[in-house]
Amino acid sequence: MTPTSLQRNRTMTLHKRLRTAGNAIARLALPLLLLTAPAVFAAPPSDAQVDRLMELTRVRDTLESMWPQIEAMQQQVVEQTLAGAGHKPDKAERAQLDALLERQMQTLRSVMSWEQMEPVYRDIYQQTFEAEDVDAMIAFYESEAGQKLIAKMPQLMRNTMEATQRLIAPAIEEMQRDIRSATKAGIGDKDAAAD
Repeated sequence: MTPTSLQRNRTMTLHKRLRTAGNAIARLALPLLLLTAPAVFAAPPSDAQVDRLMELTRVRDTLESMWPQIEAMQQQVVEQTLAGAGHKPDKAERAQLDALLERQMQTLRSVMSWEQMEPVYRDIYQQTFEAEDVDAMIAFYESEAGQKLIAKMPQLMRNTMEATQRLIAPAIEEMQRDIRSATKAGIGDKDAAAD
C-alpha cells in the first residue's frame, strides 16, 4: 500500500467509526428527546382558559374579601405600635392618624384592584400551568365536589388562620416580652458587653 492509500484507508476507517458513534448517540438521544418533547412542547393555557379557571375558583371574590382583614390588621399594627411606644394620641392626633390610614388603604386598594391584579394573576397562571393542567382543573371546579371546595374555602382559611394564631400566640408574646426587656435594659449596652 502506498502512503496515500494508507492515509485514505485510515480516513475511511475514521469516518466509519465516527458514523457508527454518531448512530449510537442518535439511538440514545432519540428516546431521551421523545421523553422530554411533551414538556418542551407543552402549550401554555390561553387567556380564556385561565379566565374560566379564575372565574370558577372565585379569585376576584377572594381578593375583594381580603380588604376587611387587611384593614383590621393595619389597625391592630397601629394600636400595638402606639401601645408599645406608650403613646395615647389625643383626638387631633387620632384624626390625623385615621386620615393617614385611610389614604394608605386607598392607595393599596388602587394598586391591588382587580383591574391591576387580573393580568398579573393571568400571567402567573400561564407561567405556572400547562393548558392540559388548566383544563383538568376547570373540569374539577365545574364538578359538584369542586364547587363545594370553593364554597368551603373561606371557612377553611378562617379556621386555618385561627389555629395558626393560637399556635404562635405564645411565641409572639414571648418575643414581645424579650423586646420590652431588651429595650428596658438598653440593647446598646448588651451589644457592647457582647463584644
